[in-house]
Amino acid sequence: MGLLSTVEKKRIEQAVAAAERRTAGELVVVVAESSHDYAVFRAGLAASITVGLALEAAHVFEDLAMWLLLLAQLPVGALLYALLGHSAWVRWLVPRAVREEAVHQRALGAFVESGVGNTRDRSGVLVFLSEAEHRAVILADRGINARVAPDEWQADIEILVRAIGKREAAQGLATVVERIGGILAESFPPRPDDENELDNAVREV
Repeated sequence: MGLLSTVEKKRIEQAVAAAERRTAGELVVVVAESSHDYAVFRAGLAASITVGLALEAAHVFEDLAMWLLLLAQLPVGALLYALLGHSAWVRWLVPRAVREEAVHQRALGAFVESGVGNTRDRSGVLVFLSEAEHRAVILADRGINARVAPDEWQADIEILVRAIGKREAAQGLATVVERIGGILAESFPPRPDDENELDNAVREV
């Protein structure tokens, strides 16, 4: 199962709809299992461990044929590469700055792919969660940024990060969506001719 169950996704969708009834803004929630495959880090570490194991095996088993050692490195390396893709290893092994940049870039991609920047009043807000990295990003279009300072979202990002760590992503999202709806209700109130321009359903990438 992914970060959110079907029931939880429906709950977030309803929270988005409720928030948007209070504002001309448009909210989009996107969740990702991971923002990057970190292949270079995984391959480099897997290769280093595999070579180390081969050297140790050659030292312990002096009569072991070299071709067997070389042959064994392929499946061992492949297994290690796969295991190092687990989210816990990603958070432990990949430098924080690299993970944060990967999540930010994936969020920028989701912003474009989800059409958040295409609303009539440039009033879209993206709430992006990346499970493997336990990171969150909130991006608002220029219509929102003209009225709400970007650092206004920092408290919401912290709520989301804590929620992912506690395996309470749905609750964190519901709380943040409601908070954002309240902020936008004050700074970007609804207009008589408002339409729901973006789907309220949670998007998974």
